[in-house]
Amino acid sequence: MSNEGFLEDAATRHQIYVQRYAGGNLKRVAVFLSKAIKTAKARVSEGLSAYGTERYTSQIETLQGDLRGIYDDLKGRAQLDLGEFAVYEAEFNATMLGKVVKAVVQLSVPSAEMVAAAALADPLQLEARKGVQRISIAGALDQFGTKKAAEIIGEIQIGSSLGETSQQIGRRLSGIHQMQQDQASSLVRTMTNHIASTARVEMLMANDDILKGMRRVATLDSKTTLFCMSIDQTIIPLDGPLPPYHWGCRTTIVPVLKDEFAREITGSTRPSIGSDGVTLVSSRTSYQEWLARQPASFQRDILGPNRYALFSKGELTLDKFIDDNGRTLTLQQLKDLEPMAFERAGLNQSGEI
Repeated sequence: MSNEGFLEDAATRHQIYVQRYAGGNLKRVAVFLSKAIKTAKARVSEGLSAYGTERYTSQIETLQGDLRGIYDDLKGRAQLDLGEFAVYEAEFNATMLGKVVKAVVQLSVPSAEMVAAAALADPLQLEARKGVQRISIAGALDQFGTKKAAEIIGEIQIGSSLGETSQQIGRRLSGIHQMQQDQASSLVRTMTNHIASTARVEMLMANDDILKGMRRVATLDSKTTLFCMSIDQTIIPLDGPLPPYHWGCRTTIVPVLKDEFAREITGSTRPSIGSDGVTLVSSRTSYQEWLARQPASFQRDILGPNRYALFSKGELTLDKFIDDNGRTLTLQQLKDLEPMAFERAGLNQSGEI
């Protein structure tokens, strides 16, 4: 088995650890979210003045300051944790790469401080409704804190304007608590994957003379997005776009060594979660190949009925469902681009089977 297979095997298994680490970080973030809600409830229960009065405005401004302090603390803790994680990731990647290069190769290992600084400074580039969103870790945390504080204040102001009791306003705040935790989960997991990818690339860039590029590896299960399905196993240059590609992205990257520097490693697999549950498949299996081997019902659940027909009968590969900017094409856009596929799939003029 090739060294690339070993690297994919190691990186895929390591990605499970990355997600578990993100789960631990999320628990720490949740403490700050709970504190913000409890602080708001306490201010409300102490009694608010009549809505619209100067005293009411002053009370709201005081609460805004309290919330700002809580979310600033959250940002500081998250950055500290992510910086430490970047150092660990650099060490892991040095060890992983060292196992697949020939003994004569002396790897260059960047300093832990350099890796941590680069990982925190390098902006995330995520698919958004209006195109690609570029935002730093600090910026993402600031944006999150500002929005969550505004949601809390907004619920209090709505309740106050309607003349609700402190208990009723408290229930409003409880209602947004779970939503904020769910949003925090996406933020933390995305930032963690960003740190893992950036730390890996810092190690690879320091040894670019022995590498061809990087291979993108998506997760083989039903939760993977169409974009990540389509790019699984593709090779990009070291300065190419890194995961995460969207909020909650789990795609990772592995180095591709030049032949003269690589040594053979025996045995490698990657986990998948298909219709039969968790199974191991060859590390060289792409998402396209894996999905094609799944039952029709599983394919239909993942792709939806129309794209399933285009995939199974219309002979469209997964990359055809995505435009050059990584956005999922609508059925009408697909029909304009691939009219013959619609005929082969038996889709009528309205795009239905």
